[in-house]
Amino acid sequence: MGCYERSSEELRRAGVSEAAKAAVATARDLILNYAGLALFAGMIPQPPVLEARGSLQLLDALLLRHGLSVVALTTAITPAFASAGRQAEASAYATAAAPMPPGFLEELAVRHDNDEGLQEAAVKMVVELARLVSVISPLGDPQPHLTCLAHIVSLEPLARPAARARQWLPDFKIAGGRAAVLPGACWLGPFFNISPIPDDVRGAPQQEPSVLSQCFVGMESRRQGDVNNAISTLRMAMKNIVGQLHGGVKSLLKLKTIKGHMVKWLGGVLEGNAGRSKMSFTPESVAPDGFMINVAAVLLKLCGPFLDTSPASPFWKRVDPGFVAYSHGLLDASYANETKLAAASDEEAAWRERVRSNAAASTASSEPSSPTGEGEGHHFICQAFFLTAHALHIGPMRSMSMIEEDMAREMRWFAGAVQQMEAAAAGSSNPMERTMIEQRLNQLRAQQDYVKARYNAFVTTVLDPALVTDVLAFYRLMAAWLMRVANRGAAGGVGGINIPLPEPAPEEFTCMPEYFVEDMANVLLFVGRTAPQLLSSAADGAGVRLEEFAVFFTSLMASPKHIRSSFLRSKLSEVLEQWLPQTEEDDGRGGSFRRRAPSGASADLAALFNCNPLVIQHLTPVLVQLYNDIEHTERSGAFYFKFSMRVTIANILKYLWAQPQHRAVWLAWVRSENYRGSSEKFASMLINDLTYLLDEVLRLLKLLRQAEETRADEAKWAGMSQQERQEHESQVQFNGQNLTALVRSANSVISTLNFVTEEVDTTRTFLQPHMVTRLRDSLNYFLKYLVGPERRQLRVKDQEKYGFNPRELLRGLVMVYLHVDSIDRANPGPEGPVFAAAVGQDGRSFDAAYFDEASLVLDSGGLLNVGQREQLASLAQRALAASTEAEAEDEEMGEDVPEEFSCAILSTVLKDPVKLPSGVVVDRPSIQRHLLSDPTDPFSRQPLTEDQLEPLPELAARIAAWRKQRSGAGK
Repeated sequence: MGCYERSSEELRRAGVSEAAKAAVATARDLILNYAGLALFAGMIPQPPVLEARGSLQLLDALLLRHGLSVVALTTAITPAFASAGRQAEASAYATAAAPMPPGFLEELAVRHDNDEGLQEAAVKMVVELARLVSVISPLGDPQPHLTCLAHIVSLEPLARPAARARQWLPDFKIAGGRAAVLPGACWLGPFFNISPIPDDVRGAPQQEPSVLSQCFVGMESRRQGDVNNAISTLRMAMKNIVGQLHGGVKSLLKLKTIKGHMVKWLGGVLEGNAGRSKMSFTPESVAPDGFMINVAAVLLKLCGPFLDTSPASPFWKRVDPGFVAYSHGLLDASYANETKLAAASDEEAAWRERVRSNAAASTASSEPSSPTGEGEGHHFICQAFFLTAHALHIGPMRSMSMIEEDMAREMRWFAGAVQQMEAAAAGSSNPMERTMIEQRLNQLRAQQDYVKARYNAFVTTVLDPALVTDVLAFYRLMAAWLMRVANRGAAGGVGGINIPLPEPAPEEFTCMPEYFVEDMANVLLFVGRTAPQLLSSAADGAGVRLEEFAVFFTSLMASPKHIRSSFLRSKLSEVLEQWLPQTEEDDGRGGSFRRRAPSGASADLAALFNCNPLVIQHLTPVLVQLYNDIEHTERSGAFYFKFSMRVTIANILKYLWAQPQHRAVWLAWVRSENYRGSSEKFASMLINDLTYLLDEVLRLLKLLRQAEETRADEAKWAGMSQQERQEHESQVQFNGQNLTALVRSANSVISTLNFVTEEVDTTRTFLQPHMVTRLRDSLNYFLKYLVGPERRQLRVKDQEKYGFNPRELLRGLVMVYLHVDSIDRANPGPEGPVFAAAVGQDGRSFDAAYFDEASLVLDSGGLLNVGQREQLASLAQRALAASTEAEAEDEEMGEDVPEEFSCAILSTVLKDPVKLPSGVVVDRPSIQRHLLSDPTDPFSRQPLTEDQLEPLPELAARIAAWRKQRSGAGK
């Protein structure tokens, strides 16, 4: 190499004659031949130390050229020298080694392109380089190694054998996903594994210097400025690392003979780590988080040139949905196991078979593919798009889930354990016992510090603004592409969609993996909860418009034929809720319900709801329908899940109700005959939820009160065993957690009932015969418990801990009474006001005294004004009069009601008789009430709709005459 460098210097000198140049060129040829014979053929004797190092001398010289110090080289090669019994010679070798001169490796590679020795040397170099870099952290100095890698893969004679080596892509079915980061199994993998996130698997190479020790351990005792500087340094280092990895991958993709191998490597490491998409997996069986995040980051960079969503982008012509059915082995196994957006398994299988058959026919009629496997049916833009989506799914998205669930739970556990141990140490009077406790406490604190440090390393990596911006830009493209697929290829992306989406849904859309949409929602939720400023900054630049996400989510929530899962559609509403403006003021509607603060969302994000015509026109009806659809969802724990999701939807609806343009759309929607059923079902769901939730709240309050009484009974408590006490306390904690969640949901329902009963159009639904009795049953029953004798059973200690405020809950119920009563009296139906009469005719729970007591309780807290108190008293009096009249009518009718005049469902006298297809006669309000929750004939279990009810006017006339006769006889 010294001779080669001197020849280069000679050629650079001015005035060199042509004869001299020719002589130098001849000398260079001899030099390169000599180097090849020495390094690849072993035909020229070398000193033992050099002969032992062999062709890796090229790597050492290249590392020195790209900035590795002699000291670092000595450290790197010492293990190899030690294994050969030459440890003492490592330092001398490194000191004597010279940096490789420019052009030497390039000319050597070209000269010996077909030499097996060069090919073996190339593989040795990359494997050794991978071994060296596997123990370097971002705080170390991986740049020489990464630059060296970029240099090697830019030279086709070296890159080609390296990409065809057995150490290129392992058989993951045999070796497992972790083989992706083992230098001897997958030489490119260790370069992608350089990350701030530690690999905690036993036996995994430990990267030095330790990121956790230097940046995150003991953060509480560090200055915030120092912490911020450490995070900035890490992120800048990772930006450079990802940039160099991207450059290296691009170099391999540009080489035609290697491109196919590079694509297969990307698909192989993703397919080999499919286990990361499972609910749980063993870390030993998959590649670490840092590796997967870097793979995703590089793929995002590869997608950069086509992230433009304009109609002129080449992206639209290149991306084929059929890739999901047949990716030519890249992701076929992963896609086969993924839940699809709407297609049933048999539908998806049929579509997959059609796509594969068409691909086979197309291949048979076209020219043979390249022997390298390049392309194989899909353009690289298509491959990169789908590979990126899957890399995000098993990489950053999985890490985000771990941060919010596993790590957060682990930190809570340690916080509780440390607190308990500190209390035990403070309460111990035995010095020996206290010493043992303090030792265990120090161990716990050290473990807790490590857990916190690991958490912060994850957050620093996942919430890197550069990564978040790229991820949001990609999902913006995904949203636009999905809309184009849903609209059967119509141009325009998100901006040109219809709501709801056209039906029938194309199978190319329904067969897409569900995670295409779910991951989009999850990343927006995660960033919104943990770093909302990144959403605002993303909205200002990088081509990311959150308004497009709002429109996209609205369209999908409105289209159950396109997205079957109501769970997923409700998750989209959770994203929108996060973008609401904050509010904590008391709006006077009762209930302790408040809209959840969106973790600092800006006013710009709130404008998403009030500027886009599609959102304004469709969002409210879509959310109301989704509120109904959540009643039946496919996820485990769905019964309780629906209440949480309905709180989310109610938060948005409450905000929209306060916006005049959205309220106008809501009222127009309610008046539309086409949507009467949805509006009625929404009202029915509100009443159902109120009844169930408050009933559960009362039940749990009683249990907690009983538990308090047990704990206060010293004799009874002393007589319990330690296990019984633990079980008792565990049950108290469990009941308390459930109570907190149920109170939140109940307050949400009460608040929703309050605002929807402020307008005539939305209140009329509750005044229909089959609805008004259900509303009054629920209101009267809980009023009785809140102000009647039973309220003593609801008194527990620390009610605010559970969010339970009985006085505010009572106000919420009373305001519903007053709203409905006001609308009913101001806008009576054909038969006049009905609400007060319905309230009084509740023979189970009505008592006028409860209204008086409620007025006293609320008045003492200043929660009712004079007009409201007077209206409540008036309602009680009118209800009492109706109750007295109903009792008198029951006496007049007697008990011997003809069987044909009796409703088969409620056994009451028919008022509006109808015949069911099964032949059974029932009262119309009774069957309407049944159909709201069960669209079947209750006697035949066959499907039933309201238009199948047969009116019986003759029977109604006979019943009216009979009533009149009985009434006259009574007088």
